[in-house]
Amino acid sequence: MTLLNMLKKGVKRTLFTTPSHNQKAHADKFLDSYYKIDYSEIEGFDNLHNPLGEIFKAQIRCAKVYGAKSLFFLNQGSTQGILASILTVASVGDKILIARNCHKSVLNGTILAKCDVDWIMPEYDENFGIYKEINPENLENILKFTQYKAFVITSPTYDGVISDIEKIAKICRQYGVILIVDEAHGSLLNFAEGRASAISQGADLVVNSLHKNAGAINPAAILMIGENSEIERDEVQKNLNLITTTSPSYPLLANIESIINFLASSKGKKEIEKLIKNIRKYKEKIKELGFEILEGENIEDTKISIRCKNGLSEELFEKHNIEDEEENENSLLFLCGIGTNENKLKKLYNALKKCREYANAHEKVQKEPFPCTKIQPHKAHKIETTITSKNNALHKISGETIIPYPPCRGIIYKGEIIQEYHLDFIEENVEVIDE
Repeated sequence: MTLLNMLKKGVKRTLFTTPSHNQKAHADKFLDSYYKIDYSEIEGFDNLHNPLGEIFKAQIRCAKVYGAKSLFFLNQGSTQGILASILTVASVGDKILIARNCHKSVLNGTILAKCDVDWIMPEYDENFGIYKEINPENLENILKFTQYKAFVITSPTYDGVISDIEKIAKICRQYGVILIVDEAHGSLLNFAEGRASAISQGADLVVNSLHKNAGAINPAAILMIGENSEIERDEVQKNLNLITTTSPSYPLLANIESIINFLASSKGKKEIEKLIKNIRKYKEKIKELGFEILEGENIEDTKISIRCKNGLSEELFEKHNIEDEEENENSLLFLCGIGTNENKLKKLYNALKKCREYANAHEKVQKEPFPCTKIQPHKAHKIETTITSKNNALHKISGETIIPYPPCRGIIYKGEIIQEYHLDFIEENVEVIDE
């Protein structure tokens, strides 16, 4: 029985349990259908912290779809999976190598695990102002000289750039390093023709956000253990339990299973094929308007990144009622996925048709400097700070973390030296750590 069918079937007994709403929406009838299946961990409905029944069976079924050794349903987003992954593999005194373009949850995980951090910089595209893939040769050169417990990489990146995970996984195995892949933005890779998830390419732990482009509700996600990984299910479950609510959303858990079943079905595969075909079609049409598109074999299909002058984002929002996912000095990112139909893409194209004057920025976007870590994040986290003015901040130790949203990627983390580049992201004052 699927989780959704279990919830639809419900129970006939009278419940004096949480939630107390009695499966009825009392304040907003619009949500009534949701309330009808909103149960908690009552008798017979299994327990997300120690799944042995229907949740466990559903996770096993979904693991087979991906070819994973184990799979966990996450009802607190990919952040939950990232934190659990780092807590599973790292302890006090361990050292982790991280690709700098990581989500802030990766750093938060190292703070919780109290492990040390080193950085590797991805390739950079100064025309679009975005980070790209990790160069496997650069990675190997680092691993030759320093022993790390794990390497954490974001692939695809926020902008859809995919690294060579198969090659990176082989390098990590060669040097005894656990590979964690934040694949939050690649939830269709396992199902799209000619693509592959990191879980089938040798990664040990892979986190995947089904809500980003696979059609699931916020914040549905999964965490997987690779088929040949030495990491055991019980280790991951133990660490997941540290950060998982004891009141999980059962409709969300059911949605995770339903979406995976849909994506793996013939209907789902046709939907994905149609989606990608339409996106590629409109990318070509947008190029004909004079806009440069981020392209390549390693660009995930559901992202449309266009190179443009400043002001286009505001123009689209104010005059055409279109909101993009992210903007920087030189480019805009439009996120697509299950639910992005041709009419939606056509609306974007027609709007861009009226905004050709914004096509292609001429300036190059400055690359971020290599971070200079003075105090490890887990130590800096609890150190008291003082306030100094922006004019006096250069070369001081940052006492705060600056993270633009989107994409939730740190410009500077607490404990790092403030360099000239960072001053543009500081307003009048900044917290610093006195030496």
